[in-house]
Amino acid sequence: MDPFTLGAGFGFGALLVGIIFAVICSTIAKEKGRSGGWWGLWGFLTTFIALIVLVLIPRRSRVH
Repeated sequence: MDPFTLGAGFGFGALLVGIIFAVICSTIAKEKGRSGGWWGLWGFLTTFIALIVLVLIPRRSRVH
């Protein structure tokens, strides 16, 4: 089992990307005088919504 993805294809890697994106969103929100906590939460959840959409999109079949 791959330790980075925990065998799921996007496990730990997605969590790491979500945390990084949440920190970036929170920092930008604080600079603009908005609630960093809420914007950080939305940044974290947006990453997982994008992953769910990617999983649900049907794969293209290659014709040789």
